[in-house]
Amino acid sequence: MESIELLLTHSTIVTQNDHRQIIKDGAIAIQGDKIVAIGSTNDLAARYLAKESLDMAGNAIFPGLINTHTHLFQTSAKGLGEDMPVQDWVEVVTAPTAIHISPEEIYLFCLTGCLEQIHCGVTTVIEMSYPAHTFALHDSNIKAMTDSGLRSRYTTIISDFGEEYGVLPELIKPIEQFLDEYSQLLDKYPASDRLAVWLAIGAPWTVTDRGLVEAREFTRRAGIPIIMHINENEVDNALSQERHGKNMIPYLDEVGFLGPDLLAIHCVDTDETDIELFAKNDVKVCYNPVSNMYLGSGIAPIMQMIDAGLTICIGTDGAGSNNSQDMIESLKVGALLQKVAAKDASVLDAQMVLDWATREAAKVMGLSDDIGSLEVGKKADMFVLAPNSAKIVPVHDPVATLVYSSGEENVVTTIANGQILMKDSIIQHLDEADILQQCQAAALNLADRCGSNRKLKRHWRF
Repeated sequence: MESIELLLTHSTIVTQNDHRQIIKDGAIAIQGDKIVAIGSTNDLAARYLAKESLDMAGNAIFPGLINTHTHLFQTSAKGLGEDMPVQDWVEVVTAPTAIHISPEEIYLFCLTGCLEQIHCGVTTVIEMSYPAHTFALHDSNIKAMTDSGLRSRYTTIISDFGEEYGVLPELIKPIEQFLDEYSQLLDKYPASDRLAVWLAIGAPWTVTDRGLVEAREFTRRAGIPIIMHINENEVDNALSQERHGKNMIPYLDEVGFLGPDLLAIHCVDTDETDIELFAKNDVKVCYNPVSNMYLGSGIAPIMQMIDAGLTICIGTDGAGSNNSQDMIESLKVGALLQKVAAKDASVLDAQMVLDWATREAAKVMGLSDDIGSLEVGKKADMFVLAPNSAKIVPVHDPVATLVYSSGEENVVTTIANGQILMKDSIIQHLDEADILQQCQAAALNLADRCGSNRKLKRHWRF
C-alpha cells in the first residue's frame, strides 16, 4: 500500500470536472498539497495507507469555493451602512474606516473575514483593499490572508482623483506614488499559486485619465491582471458623460483599457453596447448579488452576459455592503435575482451558479489547471457539506442542496492546499474565539474613533 497524508472516504463527491461527474461512496487521496487519487472508497482504501483518514459517510465533498471579490477590512463595518446608497455609504462608513485603521486592526478584521469564509467553504479569495496610509497596512492585510491558510490574490485601490465626487482627500495620492507602492509589493511578494499581487482601481471616477492609462500600462508591463468596480450603479455613466461625453465602457474601450486580464466588478448598469464591448475584449465579470441588493444598486444583466459568451464569477463584496462573507448565501441570492429579473425560473440552474464559484472563477484567476474542480493532479482545495440541520434535509440533489438549502452551519470541514483549516466545524490552526473577541473590541473602538457609527440607528453594545 502507498502511504499518503490524508484520505477522505465514503462521501458523495461533486467533482466539477468537465463531465460534472458525481461519485457515490467516493474517496479522495491527498498527498502534500495535491489530489493523488479520486474514485470509489473500496478502491482507494485498498491502495492507500493514510496518516489521517476521515470517514465522510452521509456527507458531500465539493471543490473549494472561490470568492472573486471582497474588501476584508470591511468586516469592521458590519451593520453601519444600513439603508444608505453607495455614495453615502462610502463617505460615511468605509472611507473613514480606511483612513483611521491601524495595521493591528486591519489584521484582526481581515483574519476574521477569512475565518468566516473558511466556515462557508471558501478556499480562495481575491482581496481589494483600500488605499493604505502606511505600507504596514499592506503587510498586515497580506499576513492575515496568509495566516488564514486561504489561497489569495491581493490588490489595493488606486485613487488619484475624485474629491469633487466625494472621495475623501486622505485616500487620494499621485498615480506615481501608487505605482511605486505596487512595485514594492510585487518585489516583496513574488507571485505563487498561494499568493500574488494584482492591481485595482476603485472606480473609473476615482482616477484621472492619465492615471487610468498609466495604471493599465503598468499591469501590462508587470504581466498582472487588473480589477475595477465598473458601472456599480448609474454614477459611472453619468460622470463619464460629464467628463468624456460618452458612457463609461465605450470610453474605456476607446482608451484601450479593456482586455482579457480585466476583472470588472458589479457591472449592474450595463447595456447591450457595453456587453458587446466586454465580449469583444474578453473582459471577465464578477457578480456581487447581495451587495447590489444591500446598496440598492440593481440587478446585473448576467444572463445577457452569459448569452454573449462572457466569463462570469461571483463574490460576496465586502462585509460593509453585505454584512457577511457568506458565499453560500451569495450563490442562492445570485440565482434567485436572475430568475426574478427574467421572470423565468428556468433561466439558470444550480449547476451554472456552482460553476461561477468554482470552474469559471478558476479560469478568471488563471488557475484552471490547479483549482475549480476535484481531479487528480489538482490542488487539494475542497469542503465537506453535511446534512446536519433541518434546513438542509432531505438531500436529493447535492448541487441544488448546496445552492438553495444550505448555510455555513452545514460546512463541517474545509481543506485548502492539502491543509485541514476546519474540521468538525472547528478552526484547526487559529484560536477563533480569541480572534472574534479581539475583533469585536477593535471594531467598536475604531467606529468611535473615526465616526463611522454616526448614523447608526440603534445605539447599544454587546
